[in-house]
Amino acid sequence: MILISGEALVDLIPDRVRDNAYDAVLGGSPYNVAIGLGRLGAPTAFVSRVSKDANGEAFAAALAQAGVDLSFVARVPEPTTLAFVMRGTAATGARYSFYLDSTSFDGPWPFPRQWPPNARHLHVGSISALDPRHGDSVVAALGEARRHATTSFDPNIRPLVTPDRMKVIALVERQLALASFVKASDEDLRWLYPDRDPEASIADWARRGPLFSVATRGPEGAVAFLGSERIEARAPKVEVVDTVGAGDSFMSALIAAMDADGALGMKAAAPKAASLSRWLNFATTAAAITCTRKGSDPPTRAEIETRLAQGS
Repeated sequence: MILISGEALVDLIPDRVRDNAYDAVLGGSPYNVAIGLGRLGAPTAFVSRVSKDANGEAFAAALAQAGVDLSFVARVPEPTTLAFVMRGTAATGARYSFYLDSTSFDGPWPFPRQWPPNARHLHVGSISALDPRHGDSVVAALGEARRHATTSFDPNIRPLVTPDRMKVIALVERQLALASFVKASDEDLRWLYPDRDPEASIADWARRGPLFSVATRGPEGAVAFLGSERIEARAPKVEVVDTVGAGDSFMSALIAAMDADGALGMKAAAPKAASLSRWLNFATTAAAITCTRKGSDPPTRAEIETRLAQGS
């Protein structure tokens, strides 16, 4: 089983037709990753706080429909967390304004007290990994997980939520040092290290503990560093409808591709360049398909494989 830890929240996305109107869409980066993994057929469990309100019921139903295990979800009385989405471009992505206080996000995170014997991987990231309320507990969870499983981390920086750059950098670097692999967008890397090229930053991360590190670059695809070896994957050309959730689809597809190759868990062999290149192509294709749809709507394995067979 793959554990995905992090927030579930409702994205309020501007309606393209009606002025001053929003469509409510289930979201949150870790939630999106869990849904994506479920659709790709990977055995997945979600570790999160989910409200008992109507939105929380919708989250639980959607996770169950995708085949995601809810055993580690704490159902709480606080209302569901909200995010107002401001549309960006294909290059910049969307912008978000979050409402976290006194919501389902605001309370102890339900990490398992003992590591589940059938869990071979833990993925963490986004607001729940970097917010002061939960950051230290995420570090502790990664440290415990590394004794039993592989781990991954995606900071998914939200500057409006984590404005103190130096504190965020310190927490990010503690967490990436405990990750088997790490992914960040070039936008994340520019915010964290504004005086350094994103590729130089992701190359530096590969020397800080992870087996490999990946930077996503929107329509330019992704670049990874396996030690000092640089591996690049181009993104398929698509008609972009929405960029919401594209990075999360990339993350879920990367984890799923690794899982299909037996590359997760304590007994997994160290990744090779050829395998990593194949995983990156699978993940960039998943992200591209997501960009052709409104909101975060990750593809199935059959959709990705069909697109790969067609070529870019």
